[in-house]
Amino acid sequence: MLPRFAADVPANGHSESLLMKRLSHAVLLATAVVGFAASVSAGATFAYSFTTNTGYTGAGEFSYDAATAPAVIVESGSGPTTTLQSLSLAVFSPSSALLDSGSAVSGGVSSSPYLGFEYGTATLALILLDNNTSSSGNDVSYFVSNYVDPANVPVTPGSTTFNLFSSTRSTNTAVFLGAAAEIVVTPVPEPAPMTVFGPGLLALGGLLGLRRATSAG
Repeated sequence: MLPRFAADVPANGHSESLLMKRLSHAVLLATAVVGFAASVSAGATFAYSFTTNTGYTGAGEFSYDAATAPAVIVESGSGPTTTLQSLSLAVFSPSSALLDSGSAVSGGVSSSPYLGFEYGTATLALILLDNNTSSSGNDVSYFVSNYVDPANVPVTPGSTTFNLFSSTRSTNTAVFLGAAAEIVVTPVPEPAPMTVFGPGLLALGGLLGLRRATSAG
């Protein structure tokens, strides 16, 4: 027996319903991905590097929310940060061997009581830095600082070079390894929008084309 109003039900009603569900899912997916892309674009990530006069090198990244960042970002000590979301450091020997790496700031929280950071967002100038790799948990870690002189004596921040030290936890000693006159900062390119949500839009377009073809048939 035919259902009531059977004449109003398309012969391909099941296919139409399935297509509409898939179309709805694709729209939701594309919307979510676009929202994610927008949130990513609000973030800013920068790479930094330095080379000491003795051949040691250091490199790392830091990130913050560009939408809320002040002209000069200032952070210090451990605990929740004001603006920084992440800050890492890796140190390499003169022969380019990795010596240690760690993150003093992760998820907007600093694990270092010695953290010092001052950065001009417009000038891309890392003015002050006291950062270390101690989060690695290794007995020997490394820190770079222009808060202490080569003898590891505190000075007025910024009045000395960026000095690199090795630090041995078990003996509570630090050894000066070299100095860098400056730290170079470069922006990390963001993913192209079409790279991020292009596949979702392609899927959406494919479903729309399939629905038109089905309706025409």
